[in-house]
Amino acid sequence: MKMTVLVVGGTGFIGAYVTRRLLRGGHRVVAFDASPGNLLQDLLTPEELQTVPVVVGECQSLRDLSHTIREYAVDRIVHLAALLHPACDMNPIKAIQINIEGQAAVLEAARLWDIRKVVWASSVAVFGKRDLYHTSPISNDAPPRPASVYAATKSFNEFLAEHYRRYYNVDALGLRLTLVYGPGRTRGATAFVNELIVKPALGEPARVPFSDDVVDWQYVEDVARLIERCLQVDRTLTGVFNTRFDVRSIREVGAYVQRLLPSADIVYEPGNFGIAWELDDSALQEEIGFRPEYRVERGVLETINYVRQKHGLPAVEPKPWENDDE
Repeated sequence: MKMTVLVVGGTGFIGAYVTRRLLRGGHRVVAFDASPGNLLQDLLTPEELQTVPVVVGECQSLRDLSHTIREYAVDRIVHLAALLHPACDMNPIKAIQINIEGQAAVLEAARLWDIRKVVWASSVAVFGKRDLYHTSPISNDAPPRPASVYAATKSFNEFLAEHYRRYYNVDALGLRLTLVYGPGRTRGATAFVNELIVKPALGEPARVPFSDDVVDWQYVEDVARLIERCLQVDRTLTGVFNTRFDVRSIREVGAYVQRLLPSADIVYEPGNFGIAWELDDSALQEEIGFRPEYRVERGVLETINYVRQKHGLPAVEPKPWENDDE
């Protein structure tokens, strides 16, 4: 089944990987973003770049979206554009414009143009602090308790998507993503993983915050694969899904970085990020079915070598966890 997919936020971190995966799967892709980014140039070959239209537009503009949908005969949308945390806390008005008005415009465009599927990014942040919940992992239907402007916009977007599903029959499917990492991640609160991975890869000293936390590591290639699968499934009973990939402590991942780069200078700062990272993904498994291919060791290794290659440094070899390599 070949698709024509509009990727809103298509030149951003996750969007660029989704664009590449869809393109190499034989689908037609249109990247839509407020400003062209550089990551697509890194991920796509010159020949591939020639096949991907990049439309500069505002996600909250129904006019921009509609013109693009009509011009390219789009039949599916991936919506990934967002102002991230902590930028949302610093500028709530902009957060509402991009995150909430953008979601409303995408859903309205889907209604008006009879789009077959909308896959969009919610966030684990909707659940707020871990200590507000008495069970772990947190169930798919647990009540949201957002603790930031960013989280509140995502929580409202879940309500809005369900409204369009119920009243207008828009097939919108949301994914509560967690800590998405990999080559090209530069923005957002969880960009702290760059301190743990990127700086040691370049031989720079690292000071890693939230080092007492246990988080769900989601390598961006796996996230792109999940989004592609969601675009192709029939309408689901559930409108938004918890996700869960590889739950590890920050110090455990740091120990593997140190194993790959024995001279790495890593200082751990105590504390927790403060949100409930561990989610119950049984609804996702029952209705869609998905298993990540990247354990954190593989994702960390590929991220390190991507960074080192860009800076003219030799690649590092994978190593097992055991003290004795034999």
